[in-house]
Amino acid sequence: MAAIDHGADAVYIGAQRFGARAAAGNSVADIARLCDYAHQFHAKVYVTVNTIIYDDELEDTYRLLDELSEIGVDAVLVQDMALTLHPSPFTLHPSPFTSTLPPKPITAPPRRCGGCATWASAA
Repeated sequence: MAAIDHGADAVYIGAQRFGARAAAGNSVADIARLCDYAHQFHAKVYVTVNTIIYDDELEDTYRLLDELSEIGVDAVLVQDMALTLHPSPFTLHPSPFTSTLPPKPITAPPRRCGGCATWASAA
């Protein structure tokens, strides 16, 4: 809330689970209070769900997305693209941790070409 008090137009926050900063430990209730406060000042609240989600965590993660939707979160930053399969009323943004590799399997280490690195992929 201090960021909003000092003029921030958006804040990023991690939830209790599924974030790269798991020690942050912000409950959904904490995030709801932040949303209520931030929205009074037309500021946005973005929640990070930026870890790879294991199969046995997927339902819990979907439940978290539903809870975040109910409390008015403006967007969620995700790393695991499986979360894009769950219908959400808010925008899902790719986390900086998101892979940008092509969907083809990598078959060789990167080779150098001038100043760039390229990946050799299966055809």
